[in-house]
Amino acid sequence: MSATNDEIQPPGSRLRPNKQKLRSERSSTALLDAACDIVLADGIIGLTFAAIGERSGYSRGMVTARFGNKDGLIEALIARSVDAWSHERLVPVEQGRSGLASVLALIDAIRTQASSDARGLHVFYSLMFSSVGTDESMRIKFAAFHETMRSDLTAWITQGQNDGTVRPDLAPEREAELLVAALRGIGFQWLLDRDAFDPLGAIDYLRLTCADRLVRS
Repeated sequence: MSATNDEIQPPGSRLRPNKQKLRSERSSTALLDAACDIVLADGIIGLTFAAIGERSGYSRGMVTARFGNKDGLIEALIARSVDAWSHERLVPVEQGRSGLASVLALIDAIRTQASSDARGLHVFYSLMFSSVGTDESMRIKFAAFHETMRSDLTAWITQGQNDGTVRPDLAPEREAELLVAALRGIGFQWLLDRDAFDPLGAIDYLRLTCADRLVRS
C-alpha cells in the first residue's frame, strides 16, 4: 500500500502555521488598529486609505487588498467593535443563574470591559453614534446589535419574574429598553466629556438602582 501525503510529510509539519495567513492576519490587525487611532483622533471623516497606510506603516494598496474599499474597512471595524462589546461574549451562559443575576452580570461585565478597554469603548461609541444619519448599513448593524441586547434582557427579566427574583408587576420589554437607554446615555455623556464624566461611577450607580428597582415591590 502506498503512503498517503499525510504519511510522508515530516513530523509536525501539519501543525506548522501558514506563514502567509499569519502575515495577513498581522497586517489586517495593524491596519484596523491604525483605523481605530484615526477614528479616535479625527472621527470617521478622517478615515482615508492614505492616512491608514501612513499610520500603520503599510501602503494604501495593502488597505485595498485587505478590505476592498472604505465600506469594507468600516464593516471590519464595526465587526471587531461589536464582537468586543457583544453581551453574548461578555456574559457567557451559566446554568442555574437566576434572571436577576443575569441582568446584573451583564452590567458587571460591561463595567469590567469599560475599565480594561477605554480605547475600545471610545471606538465603539464613536462608530455607533456616527452611524446615525450618515451610513444606513452602519445604522442597521448597530440597530440589530441593540435589538438582540433588548431581546435577551427581556428574556432574563421575564425569567426573573418566573423564578421569583424580579418583581412581577414590571413590563420586561420596557425595563429592557430603559436599561439599554441608560447604558447608552452613560456612554454618550462620557464620549462628550471624557475628562469630567466618570462612566464607571455611573455604571456602578446604575447597577445599584437597577437591582433595587427590579426587586422592590
